[in-house]
Amino acid sequence: MTRKDLLVAALLDEMSDTGLPRVWAMLDPCQQLAVREAAYDVRGSFDSQRFAAKYGQSPRFYHPGKSVSIRGPMNVLNLFLFKHDDGIALPAQLGLRVAALFPPPAPNALASLAVLPEPEQQGQGDDDQTPLTQRNTAPDALYEVVTMLRMVDQKHFTVSDKTRMPGVAALRTIEGKLANADFYDPTTACDYSDQQIGAIKPVAWPLLLQASGLAELHGSKLGLTPAGIKALQAPPADVLRGIWQKWLASTVFDEFNRVDAIKGQKTKGRLTPVAVRRAAIGQFLKRCPAARWVEADELGRFMRAEGAPLAVANDPWSLYLEDANYGALAYTDDQWDLFERRYLLCVLFEYCATLGMIDVAYRSPHDARPRFQDLWGGQGMSFLSRYDGLMYIRLTELGAYCLGLSATYTAPVQAASCALSVSASLAIGVSGGSLSAEDALLLENWASRDSDSVWRLDREKTMLAVERGQDTAQLAAFLQSRDSQPLPAQVESFLRTCNKQGKAMRVLGASVLIECADANTADLIAGHKDTAALCMRAGKRHLAVLQSQEDRFRKAARMLGYGIVL
Repeated sequence: MTRKDLLVAALLDEMSDTGLPRVWAMLDPCQQLAVREAAYDVRGSFDSQRFAAKYGQSPRFYHPGKSVSIRGPMNVLNLFLFKHDDGIALPAQLGLRVAALFPPPAPNALASLAVLPEPEQQGQGDDDQTPLTQRNTAPDALYEVVTMLRMVDQKHFTVSDKTRMPGVAALRTIEGKLANADFYDPTTACDYSDQQIGAIKPVAWPLLLQASGLAELHGSKLGLTPAGIKALQAPPADVLRGIWQKWLASTVFDEFNRVDAIKGQKTKGRLTPVAVRRAAIGQFLKRCPAARWVEADELGRFMRAEGAPLAVANDPWSLYLEDANYGALAYTDDQWDLFERRYLLCVLFEYCATLGMIDVAYRSPHDARPRFQDLWGGQGMSFLSRYDGLMYIRLTELGAYCLGLSATYTAPVQAASCALSVSASLAIGVSGGSLSAEDALLLENWASRDSDSVWRLDREKTMLAVERGQDTAQLAAFLQSRDSQPLPAQVESFLRTCNKQGKAMRVLGASVLIECADANTADLIAGHKDTAALCMRAGKRHLAVLQSQEDRFRKAARMLGYGIVL
């Protein structure tokens, strides 16, 4: 028997049913966890990245070497786990024996807090660390979605036909209509860096409205689609839920582009499909406990440990900071921090928070997550993304509704911001308080402004609103809720008449106007049983035919012996 045979026999004996506990005892606790994870995996696989995310450490497969760069000989863990098909696996029979001896590891758990940590526990002992700001987002979102729809309806947004992004003037306009301003002052810069944070919510709203099919380009400005017009009549919570659901599947825009310090993104194929990433975040948001704070990094850790399909970069060698020749991001040993973490923060902060699905606690992004500064090109930057300051999130009741966790949502009743006085002359005066931005936009849809505090119902505007599918009942309810007196009979009559006459006609379709050689020919064709139902008279010698019926009309006219010159 050769020495190799003796060695194999000894190993088989050590790994037998009687010897296995002795070998097991030679593993340290981390190595034992690694083997147990593989034993209870359906394929017997060991995923080193998921393990490190779950436990915050990795098992050692080698004894320490003489230096950091030189590893020593294999250790006993290699008797259990070995390389197989570009991965690491535990043999099936050995896995069954390990599972019979030892219980499964504890499941991955998402840590949460009932309240945010006190300032001294937030790492704010350092003078350079800014305090957390908490923002409860649902009330803002319920207000803003209506305001944004009305602004789009009145063509206040100019966006690029290529990027779909709002311009500088549009950003300022949106900023001025937000319920409580943006999360940050967009122009704030760090002491040593000229990086400005830029807008978050003013960018998100136009993109969300386009992605959800509620708005589309009309020339250079956004206008409402038929679905957007209907959304003006719907409960705001339902509109927000619809926006979230449509946005998940949209490919209008890849929000990772908003991490604009990372260059090289625009070439096709360098990033993974965006819908897969969004869906993964949506699924894991559903696993967040309601009304409890979850650290943003803890959510990322939990997703990574669960194997969430959040991969962003197809080709990290083509993505870089500042210079493509030196700043390639494939050089880092933590691509998750650069790509997946930044993408997760972007979706949570710019889209979920804007829609009121999560409350947020955040600080300035400047130096909030500085690990990237060790990379080539990162030294002169104070943040990699404007979302770096997001620290905690909390799933709201509105968020649970948008995610489908709740079947219904009841919005809190908002007190009226002003009192109105509606007169028989169709004038609407502000008699107390002041109009909110949303109220002013609603009135502008139906009335003309006489002065700063007086509006007057406008027949043309009202008819236009009714033509586009809106109902005067909404305006009547708004006026009555803010006027202590019943609406004057003249106002009720005006609204009732406009609502009826605004629907007096409807478009059946585009028509073709056909000129006949003489009135007798027009009479014959318009009165014949084969063509009468396909056309109508439009004067002595003219016939109107719907475009959808044109081919049938031409064929029937030929059968009568009449042709139509093109």
